[in-house]
Amino acid sequence: MIIAIDARSLENNKTGVGRYLTGLLKYWKNNKKHQFIFYFKDKIPDDDLLKSDNFELKLLKNPFKFSSNFFFQHFLLPYNLKKDRVNFFFSPFYLKPLYSPVKSSIVLHDISYEAHPEWFDFKSQIILRILSKFSAKTANLIFTVSSYSKSEIVKFYKINPDKITVTHLAPDDNFIKISDIGKIKALKEKYNIKNKFILSVGSMFNRRHIPEIIEAFEKIADKYKDYQFLIIGKNHTHPFVDINNKIKTANNNLGRNAIINLDFVSEEELFAFYSSCEINIYLSDYEGFGLPVIEAQFFGKPVITSYNSSLIEVGGDSVEFVKNNNVKGIYNSLEKLISDEGYKNRLVELGSENLKRFSWERCAEKTLEKILNIRY
Repeated sequence: MIIAIDARSLENNKTGVGRYLTGLLKYWKNNKKHQFIFYFKDKIPDDDLLKSDNFELKLLKNPFKFSSNFFFQHFLLPYNLKKDRVNFFFSPFYLKPLYSPVKSSIVLHDISYEAHPEWFDFKSQIILRILSKFSAKTANLIFTVSSYSKSEIVKFYKINPDKITVTHLAPDDNFIKISDIGKIKALKEKYNIKNKFILSVGSMFNRRHIPEIIEAFEKIADKYKDYQFLIIGKNHTHPFVDINNKIKTANNNLGRNAIINLDFVSEEELFAFYSSCEINIYLSDYEGFGLPVIEAQFFGKPVITSYNSSLIEVGGDSVEFVKNNNVKGIYNSLEKLISDEGYKNRLVELGSENLKRFSWERCAEKTLEKILNIRY
């Protein structure tokens, strides 16, 4: 069987979709019964993951010499799917071609743009709300990452639940716990981290309540002066919130560099920060899965997260839930974990058990099984 994949998410720094596809490919490359064709738009990455005799890599060049995601998706993809005699097309993203000459699937990681369109600019609303719904209606299979997201897809798109398969995510297989004290010390010195620290990982959106966390931390840091707060992620708030100014104001009030924001760190640095933080906090009003919750648990860290959407499903009884994403609730949760070492250790134990529910191998196998079992 020949399965084609829209591989644009692998071309540059891997974000959520790229990491998702990477998780599948680590297991699909070992399945030599089937051939996989990867279609790229701008470049073919030099990635050892893609070097397999059942992987064929193709750069689809635009004959008109201009760069366009729309042209790639709706013209180049269909043409090459037919030319290469593909059996099935897999999109790890929300969209598929308007016309597909073969059976197809998409992955809807969440549909926050339907539940909360006010979080997105006009262009994003047009692309996601119209084209994503069309893709969901016309695809033969839909994959999503949580039972909560499945229920949202059924609710907003009125799609038969039997068409939707839930495949939970998992921490990356290449995650490594860093125990080298020298490495951690050097990294903390590089970024001016002198104390214990609380960690937040993920792009900053309005729904993730970074300003409220900053305000709650400012209050707690006045009491616990040996703590800092490290935020790793770019500011993508819409409407825009000046996070840097809020950090500057809080640091001025505290009289020290208590809060630090880094847009991006290397993979090794991320591992070291996860390995050496005291607490991980990941709040949101809406998530399709909430991968940072189980990533932190992989590194043996207690997690504070929100009591809503898929985060209830992913966290289970292994996390400290903030019932309302307000300053008081966040402060109380931080206070609870900082002051109660026994409770903190209990969450670490429960987190280790919770992790057993999530596996990239199971995700990859279930996804491929669904593709192979569809009627052709």
